[in-house]
Amino acid sequence: MTYSIFDATGNLVEAFTDRATALDSLAGIAQADPTAVDEVYFVAQDDTGNIVGETIYGSSVSAPA
Repeated sequence: MTYSIFDATGNLVEAFTDRATALDSLAGIAQADPTAVDEVYFVAQDDTGNIVGETIYGSSVSAPA
């Protein structure tokens, strides 16, 4: 699985192989720039690039652990 963070224009911000690390990064981005919370989002992709599960926006995550 690949866990990716994208901005509102669809540009890849960062990609991870660990879900928890990706969500912590998303939370860190949202915390660093509260005006961008709805401008960044997380998706999980399987090995063929298909999106798995729901999109998670920066506004729906809490501060990193």
